Amino acid sequence: MVAVLVAVFLPVAAGLGVACEERTPRKLTDAPQAPPFRYLPEGCGYVVTPNEAFIEYAQDDPRDPGDIPLRPRVGLGGGTERGVRGYADPRTSAVILWETKAKTRATKIEFGEAPDALTRTLTGHAWTTPSPKGLGANEPETYMHEVHLCGLAPGRKWFYRVGGGPDGFEKWSPVSSFFTVPDGKTMTVGVSGDARDHVEIWQLVQQRMREAKPAFQLFSGDLVSIGAYSSLWNTWLDAAEPTLSQQMILFAAGNHENLHARYFANVALPGDGLYQESFASFDAGSAHFVVIDDQPIATDLGSDRARAIRAFLDKDLAKVARTETPFVVVVHHRGLYSTSSHAGDSDLAQARSVLAPVYRRFGVDLVITGHDHEYERTVPIRPGDDPAGLPVADPEGTTYVICAGAGAPPYGYGSGVVPYRAAAAGFDAPTGRVGVYCMLSLEEKKMSLTAYGLKATAGGIAGDDLLDRWETTRIR
Repeated sequence: MVAVLVAVFLPVAAGLGVACEERTPRKLTDAPQAPPFRYLPEGCGYVVTPNEAFIEYAQDDPRDPGDIPLRPRVGLGGGTERGVRGYADPRTSAVILWETKAKTRATKIEFGEAPDALTRTLTGHAWTTPSPKGLGANEPETYMHEVHLCGLAPGRKWFYRVGGGPDGFEKWSPVSSFFTVPDGKTMTVGVSGDARDHVEIWQLVQQRMREAKPAFQLFSGDLVSIGAYSSLWNTWLDAAEPTLSQQMILFAAGNHENLHARYFANVALPGDGLYQESFASFDAGSAHFVVIDDQPIATDLGSDRARAIRAFLDKDLAKVARTETPFVVVVHHRGLYSTSSHAGDSDLAQARSVLAPVYRRFGVDLVITGHDHEYERTVPIRPGDDPAGLPVADPEGTTYVICAGAGAPPYGYGSGVVPYRAAAAGFDAPTGRVGVYCMLSLEEKKMSLTAYGLKATAGGIAGDDLLDRWETTRIR
């Protein structure tokens, strides 16, 4: 192996000091290893360590020639333990992530509350995502950059540009802007999933999101068809502009991302440590949101990663005070009670047998998923005596929604009477729909969801088909 020069950054009285040492790049493994780098974002109260698949991880170096930033996107960082300093908070923090064609450590953001007054400056960290071995080996390595912003005011519009380089020779992105999530209980959240085949449909969904102006977006997995291909990530992320640089999008992983390093490089979710970005949670409006990767649970239940996700769910959901936060929403990829193409899959049955009892035990209100390309909603249900089998209707149970059709081809849904199904709709040529997306609305004691059938010629949300409306109230 070739040794890589990396840095360990520790806080000192005047800011961040730098110490360097030689270390050998780590292999992908489930065994815990000491991180070769620690980045402490200014004022954030949490630490960022590298994903074990990344190499050449370092903090901003203003001596490095900069390069034009590509695909700036807004995500979220922070811790995953509710009630502990540094816990993820989209009202006061954000992550800006981008890449460059050339390898450079120049990683800086200038931001402020007016486009001509970018008065605040922060530096971040950079890394290389190496080319995969095996599938995708002909795809180039990518050069990634990330800055964490903390201590922001809620519900404000923040203008920014990213880049960096030597004084007088910096290279910057165009000025863009995003809103921090507002304080208070009322807001709208955009929901979609499964974009992996038709980029033009994904682009239409993002046009609808720009029109709706949600506080943030939730995506339930399978943005690309092959997670190892950086070329696909570039195409699908490019198609999301300018939404990508203006709205916080939280991407859950799907089976097509399949725990690949490209996924972890291209998204920004809360979490740190060995299983970072496999699980996260945060509060927004009147809801507690949880995002997990269900791939380990569905396909590798005995793995340390699957055990870590299950332990996180138990600990996280137990901490939610429902008098203060009435609703709990969980997002992951597989629809546990689908009647569509994947309904009989063994991996889905395994995920259902593990996750549905957890959702029942902690009173989760809504589970949003994808995987089957359709729209489907259950009545409130709980697992039956056999969690792998049919559920039981229960007014105090969980509602499961599949809202997936942001570019992937249409699947059908089960015909006939399904006792636990409240609504279902597809998209295909006969319907004139090319996809589906949803809007989740939060109020102090009410949560509602509206599902739309995307029409390519509609020109906006008003021309799309209204597929379903659902709401629930909680008075505790």
